[in-house]
Amino acid sequence: MSIPTQNTDQPNEAFIRRALDHADLNVARMALYLATGDESLTKIRLNKTPVRGGAAITTTIVPEDQESLKKKILEFLLTQAPRAEHSRLEDAEIRRLMELMSGEALSDKEFAYRRDMLALDEFPRAASWTHGKPALPEGFHVAIIGAGMSGIITGIQFERLGIPYTIYERRNEVGGTWSINTYPDVRVDTSIIQYQFSFEKRYPWTEFFARQPEMRRYLEHVARKYGIMAHIRFDRDMQLAEFDEQSATWAMTFKRSDGSTERGRANVVVAASGLFGVPKKLDIQGRDEFQGEILHTTQWRDDIDLSMRNVAVIGNGSTGVQLLSTIASKAKRVYVFQRTPQWITPRERYGAPIPEELRWLIQRMPYYWHWNMYSMLSIGIDPQNLQEMDPSWQNRGGLVNQRNDALRAFLTGYIESKVGHRPDLFSKLVPTYAPLARRLIVDNGWYEALLKEHVELVTDPIALLTPHAIRTVDNKERPVDLIVSATGFQTTKYVFPADYRGRGGVSLQERWEREGARAYLGITVPDFPNFFMHYGPNSQPRAASLIAFQEIWARYTAQSVVALIEGGHRFMAPRREVFERYNADMDEAARGLVWLDKNTGGRNYYVDATGRSSVNSPWRVEDYYQYFARHSLQDFELA
Repeated sequence: MSIPTQNTDQPNEAFIRRALDHADLNVARMALYLATGDESLTKIRLNKTPVRGGAAITTTIVPEDQESLKKKILEFLLTQAPRAEHSRLEDAEIRRLMELMSGEALSDKEFAYRRDMLALDEFPRAASWTHGKPALPEGFHVAIIGAGMSGIITGIQFERLGIPYTIYERRNEVGGTWSINTYPDVRVDTSIIQYQFSFEKRYPWTEFFARQPEMRRYLEHVARKYGIMAHIRFDRDMQLAEFDEQSATWAMTFKRSDGSTERGRANVVVAASGLFGVPKKLDIQGRDEFQGEILHTTQWRDDIDLSMRNVAVIGNGSTGVQLLSTIASKAKRVYVFQRTPQWITPRERYGAPIPEELRWLIQRMPYYWHWNMYSMLSIGIDPQNLQEMDPSWQNRGGLVNQRNDALRAFLTGYIESKVGHRPDLFSKLVPTYAPLARRLIVDNGWYEALLKEHVELVTDPIALLTPHAIRTVDNKERPVDLIVSATGFQTTKYVFPADYRGRGGVSLQERWEREGARAYLGITVPDFPNFFMHYGPNSQPRAASLIAFQEIWARYTAQSVVALIEGGHRFMAPRREVFERYNADMDEAARGLVWLDKNTGGRNYYVDATGRSSVNSPWRVEDYYQYFARHSLQDFELA
């Protein structure tokens, strides 16, 4: 994949100036400082600049210092040949540089989490042997279920350690959610800088928010480059895994697409099947009598012809908002069924290509990629400050806290700027709950699509489907021949459809049905030895990068297996008392968060049917990270 078309060996001044116009100058300042040690760069003045109504705070160069900084960078890029980056810096120096970038001190816990965000090491967050690789137990093998992002990074950890492993994938290609979802305009809705692996440096992304085909190419590239593609067995859908205590192994049964079954055995099983793998079925009376076509967004096909069709889009979460504009541009008539209004936010550079000049700068300037990564990941941490209830602010008449209320005002103003001239729409589109009580949705032309003459927003609940229409509770029928179900996934089905049976034949699904889905760190469960899951109950970080935590989960899992082997143990499972204490502390910590507050919360996938926060970790990310950093075998039963 080519990157620049400009003469990259001797770019001209105009080209570099255009690159700097697109660049983050504070990122470029830090890159230049690390490359040159020019102490004058430490004197440049900084501003704190809120974006999107204060949803995040960025650190920017004051306008008066920008031109002089650009001249320094320009001179460096015109006169200096590319140099190898030195990645070995002491932690004290890394911390000093991070504090220099933001102009703020970091606590020990904040630095511990942020240290790897700069990604100076060749492979950040790597598991390792204590004294070199030992002789492995005969036949020792790890099974990883799923070849999505989490399965890929987990496979790479075991590949680096030299521990035999196999990845079992139910589809015929890698990618997970980026293989399953191919609906119109599907893409990441966070910056691609925040949504990439820390060890794959300078991948030549073409857009600030990558589309599905580019994401899938990226994952296949990573799988091939790091040697795990040969370890993937496709068309294997895990059905049953049973732990045999005598042999300390898991016996696994897989279903093939031709109906046949296959069996396997492993010492360790890692369920990396993800949170968004089981689509929600559209459960509406009359579904079986409807004579048109019903498609969940995961069933989208390229051959679907929307022209001259009456289309219903049910759901206005991330998927429904992403695809509406395309459907509205092609269909004869579109009905958008909204159950709950969403806070929909603009996002800078969403849908825009990365300019050639900026792509050149990322490749050419030493350390720019690293500091850009750090900067974007830092911005991603900030929303956790908007999730916590502030009683003193509420006592003065506020709703959540000062910044959350400011974000609410900004988002309300954004909706007004789009549909304020249509009071009938505006009143239906402003949520009553607080921002971040549900996941923020990124606008992809959704409001503009609603304003089209052939598009109707429907907020009356659906009563039933007739053979050729959708009938709402007011007894009005709207004729449709295609229903697009953007209703999301069953987010409590963490390892579904696989049935994992631990010691004594106990079923994980049955236990969770009785007791609610719980785990230790979101990764391990008592009575299920040598079993780890990624994206399990309460594992989603409140803020920050999900990909960073996938790397953290993978390191924790791999380090656990290292400890198992180095200690000469056959199996490990979390102690019941450790598990119970962790979950009690977690439930208590969740009480002060916006999505559980009875006055500010809204229905969302964060909270299960019992009212428990079951998806998110309640702790601030630097505190959640500490649980993984303090890896201790004392938390486990060992045999």
